[in-house]
Amino acid sequence: MSLSNLKDKIKGTVFKNYLYLLMIQGANFILPLITIPYLVRTLGINKFGIVMVAQSFAILLTIITEFGLDLSATRQVALIKNDKKKVSQYFFDVFFLKMVLVIIAFIILAFFIFFVDKFSREYLVYFFSFGMVFGQAIFPAFFFRGIEEMRIITIINVLAKVIFTISVFVIIKNQEDYHYVPILNGLGFILSGFLGFIFSLKYVSLKKPIFNKTISIAKESFSLFLSNMAVSFYTNINTLIVGVFISDTLAGVYSSMEKLVVATKSMYVPLYQALFPNLVVKDKKTIVSIINKMKYYMGGFGVIISCIIFLFAADILKLIYNDELITSYYIIFQILGLIGFLSSLNMLYVSLFFPAIKAFNQRLKILSMGGVFNVILVITLVQYYSIYGVAISATVSELFILIVAFYLYRKKVSKLVVK
Repeated sequence: MSLSNLKDKIKGTVFKNYLYLLMIQGANFILPLITIPYLVRTLGINKFGIVMVAQSFAILLTIITEFGLDLSATRQVALIKNDKKKVSQYFFDVFFLKMVLVIIAFIILAFFIFFVDKFSREYLVYFFSFGMVFGQAIFPAFFFRGIEEMRIITIINVLAKVIFTISVFVIIKNQEDYHYVPILNGLGFILSGFLGFIFSLKYVSLKKPIFNKTISIAKESFSLFLSNMAVSFYTNINTLIVGVFISDTLAGVYSSMEKLVVATKSMYVPLYQALFPNLVVKDKKTIVSIINKMKYYMGGFGVIISCIIFLFAADILKLIYNDELITSYYIIFQILGLIGFLSSLNMLYVSLFFPAIKAFNQRLKILSMGGVFNVILVITLVQYYSIYGVAISATVSELFILIVAFYLYRKKVSKLVVK
């Protein structure tokens, strides 16, 4: 195969995987825009807030079960995918590690339910929300990304989300049905998890997990786990903070806007995930060249998103939710809208560049600093500025991370130039 043909094949693979991942993120963007407004109107903002606070806690538990394997395991599978024996052993070593982490996550949940009053009052909502944690843990997304087989991920994920969306409209009819939301959400994740695991057996042969190798995988992924946990300290934890320090009602208000911002961030995810397995096998100077070309396009796209949110915040909220309380807080949405731009570049460096060159410790440094910065800032500002302080903290934390990431990126590039 000629060099030009090889390049065309690589580009074709990346583009195909990008389209599949774009379909997933399209579902992640469109379907919540259908279900969340319905849930806000049907459950009321208070019950919706309770469900969203529980979901935020479940997402934190998911960080534990993922343990950074979404990056480290994907990278390793991409490197050994042509050796079925090696990739099969690695697959089951990772799966065993994930099941251990699921048990640890459940113990943490049980502790909070038994000993924290806010959790015990709505223990069923928190318990049912754990279905999302288990379902995501058994779905071998790392494996399918590593072998660049995104079609399976797309079909399973979109199917599960469509089923959840339909079931919400069929089953959720009034405020008393709020318990069913985490049940339906969890069942969707569990269904996709089992289907994903079954399909993965087509590519691997059964192997007994090797304990020492599992420990080794955990050690290698530990810095990524800390990084991802740090990410949660400036993303997923904010709804939880509003629920704990202010009220479930305002947690529902904040979450309704945060969901829209997260949806805009999800637009970048398909491209970065599609590029990642292809990028890890390239030399560092080539990776830098690709990143430098991408930053202008991604930054420009992010500016457009942020401007649209800033100019039309109240109109967007009224159109989607038609709720006076949510619309009255449109300034919160304007503040959070800046994340549309900041995250486009954050993710380019933190989620693509540093993991691709295996600079996990630098990624950890960036996100740990950002996470600690946000926790200190949000706990301080929420006391004085209520929900507005939380929004300011989330946005300033994104800016802080971008500054640190870009600084370390430039240092890394300068070293490569010297070499």
